[in-house]
Amino acid sequence: MAQSSLCGRLSGEYEIKVSADKCFQFWSLPYNLVKHCPKIYNKIDLLEGEWGKPGCVIVCDCNLGRERVSVKEKMEVIDYDNKRVEFTVIEGNLLQAFKSLKLIVAFTSKGKGCSSVCSLEYEKLNENIPDPTEILDVVDMDVNKAIEASFN
Repeated sequence: MAQSSLCGRLSGEYEIKVSADKCFQFWSLPYNLVKHCPKIYNKIDLLEGEWGKPGCVIVCDCNLGRERVSVKEKMEVIDYDNKRVEFTVIEGNLLQAFKSLKLIVAFTSKGKGCSSVCSLEYEKLNENIPDPTEILDVVDMDVNKAIEASFN
């Protein structure tokens, strides 16, 4: 069983002046992110399954802070009713530091925009690896800012 200091969960919330439906569409069909967030996402390809369907597998080449990474992710959950998606990293250089890494993004309508809550659940390979705060910052703030800018 993993030591508790190796496992963790980080969360962040960001207010966006874009509807929850539009934001959810970006994340449920992640190929949209390449067009609207080109500084972060270089390429996103579908490897298995069908876009917008739970269980599909994608590969992303992206810039996470100072590091360019390539990851294969399985979209475990695509919940259209609750505007929530979950991605589990199944291959790639992030797994050199983490035994497991899951991204959860959910949107809730709020006034003329929405609230985005991004969470990372992870297990580090050892105690010397820092918590993935930089990954959360890119996903929670930088991607959401880019989505918002593309509609304003």
